[in-house]
Amino acid sequence: MINYPVYECKTIEQVKDATTKLDKASMLPLKIDDGGVLKDVEKFKGIYNISKGKFCSAVVSHYNLIQHKEYFDGFAEALKRLNLKFKMDIKQCGNKAFADISFINKNIKFDKLNEEFITGIRLINSYDKSTGLHAVPRFTRLACTNGMIITRNDKTLSVKHHSKILEDIQRFIEKRINDIIGCNGELQVWVSSSIKDSIEWETCCKIISKLFTQIKHREEILKRLGISVIVVKDKKTNKKAVSYVWNDDKQKKKKISRWELYNAITNYLTYGEHITPHIENIFHRYAEKLLITPLIEMPITVGI
Repeated sequence: MINYPVYECKTIEQVKDATTKLDKASMLPLKIDDGGVLKDVEKFKGIYNISKGKFCSAVVSHYNLIQHKEYFDGFAEALKRLNLKFKMDIKQCGNKAFADISFINKNIKFDKLNEEFITGIRLINSYDKSTGLHAVPRFTRLACTNGMIITRNDKTLSVKHHSKILEDIQRFIEKRINDIIGCNGELQVWVSSSIKDSIEWETCCKIISKLFTQIKHREEILKRLGISVIVVKDKKTNKKAVSYVWNDDKQKKKKISRWELYNAITNYLTYGEHITPHIENIFHRYAEKLLITPLIEMPITVGI
């Protein structure tokens, strides 16, 4: 099991110290062996992870290579200029790096829903073109400190590295901070509708089995709702039969709200073990789909 260290930072000095530990990359000429003669590859260059000693990707010559350190330090410096107190958790996985920023004293309260959220931003950068430069609204539910990543929002930004707007990275960063702070209108609508939307627990199991095909992830999510997963393997065919058991006999007909189901997923993604930062990011998209989609419209498998 690979451990992915998380660097917890509360000052710009701590951020700059943490980002020195992240991988660095370089953009170098590409060459081709033409019958023993090395020739330059025109119009393309190569991204090379110099920290790991590995080739990452071929890119167009006008590609803007943004170092993880440059991106995250730039945000920390901009937050300091804007006099915004923050906490930043930094981690990397492969050629990607992630930074989760939480703003201190910038909470959102929905009194009618009895919910409160810490606002923030998730930053993502990659050296292998697997993502662009991401700046995504991030919320943390105060009741259980579950992290919530909201990408389907008009303040979400994903910019390809060859975009001209990245030529002035500092200007780009300050604009993104100003755009994202305060973008919570849709969140209240989604939370409100998901609290009111509920279905039988058996149908919830079908939805989770459709979203998460690996049984180990299903088990972790459903146990947070009081549901056990039973797996029986046929010795002859090696096929697995999966069934679900509601653990409380007194409430066998209990319904589960979409909000409860969503929070079971985000709780697993926040506190579960054996989840890489890359998988966590993908699974947040599944959770987000559940948050904004009525249960009647969610896909379910025929059997469970």
